Amino acid sequence: MKTVLNVRVLLYYAFALLVAFGFMGTLLLALGYSPINGYATFFKTPFMNLRAIGLFLVKFTSLYLMGLAFAVPLQARKFNVGNEGQFLLGAIGAAVAGIYFGGLPSFVALPLGLIMACLLGMLWAAMPAFMLFLFNVNEIVSTILFNFISFYLVDYIALGSLRDVFAGHPMTIPVSNNARIPTIVPQTNINAGLVIAIIVGVGMYIVVSRTTYGYELRAAGSNPIASEKHGINVKLLAPLSLIMGGALAGLAGGIEVLGYHYRLIEGMHGFYSPLSIILTLMVKGNPLLLFLSTFFVTLVDVGSNALQRTMGVPVEISLILLGLLMLLIMIAEYLSERR
Repeated sequence: MKTVLNVRVLLYYAFALLVAFGFMGTLLLALGYSPINGYATFFKTPFMNLRAIGLFLVKFTSLYLMGLAFAVPLQARKFNVGNEGQFLLGAIGAAVAGIYFGGLPSFVALPLGLIMACLLGMLWAAMPAFMLFLFNVNEIVSTILFNFISFYLVDYIALGSLRDVFAGHPMTIPVSNNARIPTIVPQTNINAGLVIAIIVGVGMYIVVSRTTYGYELRAAGSNPIASEKHGINVKLLAPLSLIMGGALAGLAGGIEVLGYHYRLIEGMHGFYSPLSIILTLMVKGNPLLLFLSTFFVTLVDVGSNALQRTMGVPVEISLILLGLLMLLIMIAEYLSERR
């Protein structure tokens, strides 16, 4: 029965995808574009050459880690919408470490940059977590407010003493070569950050599904009252999950700086935060399924940008497609749970 149910769920999800992309084709046709050319551009452009694949994987890596940063607190029914600010603090930490300590050997400078990124991400999440623990301040409100502060901190660093005066956009000078994440494929952006993200993702899956901490975290999210009665410290678990999420988002920012941009740039976070929330909610925070949803959302994002560049299609079509897909997935889940 379980196998039949799983097959039925997969069929519902497959149908949701078909409807979403069918709607996309209809929308392209209504706007005066060829759906066939649109589909070809959408699916081929991200993988047309090694350079395109490298750019795809850079975005995939950041989105996956940002998704994990939202997924871990989600197990305790906490919503880390501040992963955007934590990402930026991680980027600041990596950039500053990569500039000031870049003279150290690579085996010291690179780990130091990534550790600084994780620590600053944790610090940025620790303050809302502290307010949640002591005063029960809603984490959605507090983390959003901290996002705005992080934007101005990036401006302060990018326009301060580390500013690249020859650049037309606010950004720092480049980090040292010793602090940069090595590339896996020469002459591309395919770097070891992807490997780090995969290892971290597997580790988070083990933590969430195979450890006592993960069990207690999920129990606290499912039924906090019953968990409290059975000796689980619900009040402490939720803030800890936010701090862990902050470390993951900070790591994403560090990898983005040390593996791709090689400097801190104003606005480098793009739409990572809203996209990461969407792709995480799609799979209810499952770290392994998150890998698949991240691949799909990255494809939608990169493919939509390709449609805009080559055919002039409004890039907002990606948001329409993702919004429709979320609605269809919710309907699919409702149908799959019916007896």
